Amino acid sequence: MSQTGAERRVEQALINSDSLSPEGSAKAQQRSGATYVAVPVELVKHHGITQGSELDRAYHAESSTLLVSLDGNSGTSQPA
Repeated sequence: MSQTGAERRVEQALINSDSLSPEGSAKAQQRSGATYVAVPVELVKHHGITQGSELDRAYHAESSTLLVSLDGNSGTSQPA
């Protein structure tokens, strides 16, 4: 997903707050210098996420919100 596409999705999700579904909290885990946060198992199953699945991310600085598109690669970038 292009950064502008990701930014539009973040903005749209924040504007349409009725579309947001609370998923509870999760503890950050650190491993090999990276920090991870778990995706709820129900969403993993629903979206067919497996190890190595590519997920688009966007950060909204004003709200300190990181959004992750669980539909995976949105198709805006082509595989090499």
